[in-house]
Amino acid sequence: MRVIFCGSGDFALPTFRALAASGHEISGVVTQPPRRAGRGGTLRPTLIEQAAREANLSVHACANINNDESLAFLRSKTPDVICVVEFGQFLRAPARQAARYGAINLHGSLLPALRGAAPVNWAILQGFKTTGVTTFSLVDKMDAGPVFLRAELAIGPEERAGELRLRLAELGAETMLRTLEAIQAGRHPQPQDDSRAGFAPLLKKSDGFLDFRIPAEHVVWKVRGLWPWPGARAVFGHTERKAQAVTIAQARPGEGPACAAPGVLDEDLCVSTAQGRVEIVEIQPAGKRVMSWRDFIHGYRVAPGDAFRLQEAAV
Repeated sequence: MRVIFCGSGDFALPTFRALAASGHEISGVVTQPPRRAGRGGTLRPTLIEQAAREANLSVHACANINNDESLAFLRSKTPDVICVVEFGQFLRAPARQAARYGAINLHGSLLPALRGAAPVNWAILQGFKTTGVTTFSLVDKMDAGPVFLRAELAIGPEERAGELRLRLAELGAETMLRTLEAIQAGRHPQPQDDSRAGFAPLLKKSDGFLDFRIPAEHVVWKVRGLWPWPGARAVFGHTERKAQAVTIAQARPGEGPACAAPGVLDEDLCVSTAQGRVEIVEIQPAGKRVMSWRDFIHGYRVAPGDAFRLQEAAV
């Protein structure tokens, strides 16, 4: 099949590479325009644009895939299908209709469970034991089109969003290839059940504020679900030193009931919550590397009675 690939970020890379190595022809690549990054503000192309140019493919970097110039590019490539993965723009009907079979999107959840921009994070934030990927035909409503394939994946008990995202990206690449095979075989997508739809909105930096006045299990979900960005952030209130802004990088539920007020370290140096205790595994002081909780204890002379409080409360 002649494919136009629309993508921008790292979640899209495995699918792009799988398509490039398959028997399908990538007739064009559409991606977001270069953006300024780093201290010098240098313009940097997306990961997909870099990979596409290395493969000597035709690239169209645009801020609006629905304008006349972009539509002309899509139509000039006479695609059978448009494959969309982490593209960052909404394809309206004229763009979708440029391809014989329309536009197929890869989504990082088992739709309709988590429609929205951050399904990988929200699967962990909501305590899901399993998640997966879905390929579906794009329509005017976000993530609501009819489904071709779903592929399920168990979430590891201590797996974080960044790690889960990598596994889902690889699973998604396989699923997209199987979807193209299904389309070639004449398979039609099946409607989603809108009554079962859940939502996974885009995360904000403020979502990282960590409050221990919730059950321990929920604290751990938040730590895992927000790593590496925006991170579960708090202020560590040391009895002997100035308060230190930190991001908790990994944690697990501790054994036994809470023995102190929420956020306070008990005799075992576990953090008490509204229900149960949290055992910190890794922590990152602001401006420093991630370190083990043991190293933090020794380096910062942590003692029972020290406490975490909301970062926003210290601002």
